[in-house]
Amino acid sequence: MNRKKIYMALDKGIAISESNKPFFQFKKLDENTTEIDIYGDITSWRWMESDVSASSFKDQLKAVDTPNIDVHINSYGGEVAEGLAIYNMLKDSGKNITTINDGFACSIASIIFMAGIKRVMNTGSLLLWHNPWTYATGNANELRKTADDMEKMGQSSVDIYLSGSNLDAEIIKGMMDIETWINADEAIGWGIATSKHEEAAKQSMEARTLYATISRLKALEQQLSEKPLEKPETNKATSAWDEFWR
Repeated sequence: MNRKKIYMALDKGIAISESNKPFFQFKKLDENTTEIDIYGDITSWRWMESDVSASSFKDQLKAVDTPNIDVHINSYGGEVAEGLAIYNMLKDSGKNITTINDGFACSIASIIFMAGIKRVMNTGSLLLWHNPWTYATGNANELRKTADDMEKMGQSSVDIYLSGSNLDAEIIKGMMDIETWINADEAIGWGIATSKHEEAAKQSMEARTLYATISRLKALEQQLSEKPLEKPETNKATSAWDEFWR
């Protein structure tokens, strides 16, 4: 059977990124928290040697030495296999995972969103649930088998959504069938998200501000340590009265 790419993406005509920019970035904020940004298409396609796949995501995740990981997501989706792998890597990492939807968490990116112990919807952010899709060629038997395989792959998404929401399986399937957009209030109401933007944004801003302040203080301390101390000039008395009080 021909190897196929199975996608869950916003637009069935989406062009998978061919740039050499990774769709994720790791950044250690402090000794407690590492931040991961998943921005862009989730893809294993390696058009250039520097392109990044779930395999290199795993390598960087293993190197994280902080107990907490904040995963920021803004993605139209991508390949099912890659997204499922990242979801399971995060779930099995042993870290305190917080997933934060910064804009769109569509399709397979919405599966990654479900990996969080805490799942945060930012202001105006949206989730998109729909069925996986693919392209196929072959005879009638091959095409029927492809359709059956797609239903099994879709069921894996149903199982993940089911484990992280208060919806039943039939409702989830129906939402995926009609391609459903989910806003912050709906995500909270259906148990998909655990909190909304306000408090999470405040905490994130405080953490970033504290990190920036500490960095500036360390830089200033370094500058002062390299600068020789100057002896203060002794003030001379300007009058008899000043001389009296010295």
